[in-house]
Amino acid sequence: MATVDSMPTHRPIRRRGAAVAAAAALAALTAALLPVTASADATDDFPIPRRVIRTDCSAEQMLAASRDLSPIYYERYMIDMHNKPVQVQQAAIDKMHWFFSLNPEQRRAYSEELATNFADPLTVSWPNHAKIFFNNKGVVAKSTEACSQYPRDDMSVWDWSPKP
Repeated sequence: MATVDSMPTHRPIRRRGAAVAAAAALAALTAALLPVTASADATDDFPIPRRVIRTDCSAEQMLAASRDLSPIYYERYMIDMHNKPVQVQQAAIDKMHWFFSLNPEQRRAYSEELATNFADPLTVSWPNHAKIFFNNKGVVAKSTEACSQYPRDDMSVWDWSPKP
């Protein structure tokens, strides 16, 4: 049976704890003295694909191309949209009109902002309000290739009802 005198002491643990504390203090001091400028995690394809940044098409042209070239994604987007209050639906339409009215430099700046700012009221109300335009590279690739073939201001693409 072990006695108290024969049990190992825990001094090595204390020494390790002191070393860890010293390393943490050094890391904190280094971080405080050498601050790094934060930047958005935006790239050419995130959060808004470069094809969308560069396109000359309108929101309606993009949506019409998505409807014809990626009908499943279009239908999912429309179902999601029409399950939102009318005010949210209109806000999404207005925001897409605003976005596609910007020049490429302004769109890139918005993409940078989007990568870091999640306080947008529309995003809070409907996080996927721009999904068909921004989030799926395959849909975007098809849509941006063909969008110029569609009418620029055909608002009927926003009016959707399920097939019987």
